Amino acid sequence: MQLTQHTDFGLRLLIVLARKNGAVSLPAFSAQQGLSYHHVAKVAQALIREGLATSQRGRSGGIALARPAADIRVGEVVRKLERGLRLADCASCALKADCALSSVLAEALEAFLAVLDRYSLADVAREGVPAFAPWAMALPLPGCAVTELS
Repeated sequence: MQLTQHTDFGLRLLIVLARKNGAVSLPAFSAQQGLSYHHVAKVAQALIREGLATSQRGRSGGIALARPAADIRVGEVVRKLERGLRLADCASCALKADCALSSVLAEALEAFLAVLDRYSLADVAREGVPAFAPWAMALPLPGCAVTELS
């Protein structure tokens, strides 16, 4: 399973916000991460709309967490940002009347989200924890590093 880019960017932004413990400028974040500002702005709007972040206007404004990082579960973020979360499109399948795969996939998705629910944003925002080994061996994707903004 792979999360959409929208959710990936949302999680990155929330991790940086948790590490910063204050407002972050969207232009600074997008430049630091090598991401499109317009895409980041759309993600930020979704985070604000879903009650995960707040916006602050003015010179020292930006975006900040709406709640403490320890109170935001990773599973909550994924559920709010991944619209239509499903592993397969069983509704349009010719086998839908006689196939047990949909229940297996539903169970797998439930297990996936249960693992994400065990971790808070504070847990995943800890610094000094290297990426999981398979990621370290893969070719790096552009703008994939999550770092604190200075």
